Amino acid sequence: MKRYSLLAVFFFLLTLAPLLAQEAEQPQGSPLSSDDLPPLPHLSNTSGFELLSKASPQELRNYPFRVLAGVRNHWFSQLRALRKSGAWQQSAVAIEFEINRDGSLGDLKTLGSADDPALDAAASQAITLASPFPVLPNTYREKTLRVRYYFGYDQPVSPLAPICNGPNWGAHSGAYPVRSVGDGVAAPRATSAPDPEYSETARRMKYQSRVRLAGTVDPEGSFTDFCILVPAGEGLDDKAVAAVKTWRFQPAMLNGSPSAVRINVEVDFRLY
Repeated sequence: MKRYSLLAVFFFLLTLAPLLAQEAEQPQGSPLSSDDLPPLPHLSNTSGFELLSKASPQELRNYPFRVLAGVRNHWFSQLRALRKSGAWQQSAVAIEFEINRDGSLGDLKTLGSADDPALDAAASQAITLASPFPVLPNTYREKTLRVRYYFGYDQPVSPLAPICNGPNWGAHSGAYPVRSVGDGVAAPRATSAPDPEYSETARRMKYQSRVRLAGTVDPEGSFTDFCILVPAGEGLDDKAVAAVKTWRFQPAMLNGSPSAVRINVEVDFRLY
């Protein structure tokens, strides 16, 4: 029997700066304000994929997640209009497609329907608009890469992994102001960040995805006040939150004193 193991990549551990650059810029020493942050799309919509072609992590590296990011961007951009239409309903779509060696889109077919043409079309268009994809890695020797994508509309939200909403992208008011990194606020540094477990539902489906979370590193270096910016679904959001609750940091610093900051982190769940 083939065995699968989890590889969860915490991008901020490799380099914190690129993620922190995504935070809204704040004047030095000022707390986060909802007026300073861009509006959030509706994000109780889940997405992920199953690799149908055989490949090792050394062959594909981060390629599938580069594709996922592009597909998600084109899918999210359609959701606002869809929610205003009569087509919107809690549903799911499954689509298989091929990526050719040069990154062009090959055969595409819908396997599972949302029972509404508009919702099916939005998922399909997210894939077609994201193409051409990056060229397949030279380390991957096959001519095509075949994948199955899952798109979930208005999927149930777990109370253990709430969706970010309201002022400050889900940051709660507390005994201290919550700031963003930059303009005199030095970034926190992770001292302990254990990997999450894989959910059994996702493992059975061979489902892979990326969870993006927001959280507050408090002045004591604890990571708290979590919410989900971009969910994965299939139980992975709960697993990501359970793991980040155990993370510890050297806190951010402002003028030589510890300061609470709001940061975003991404967790990739990969099965091999």
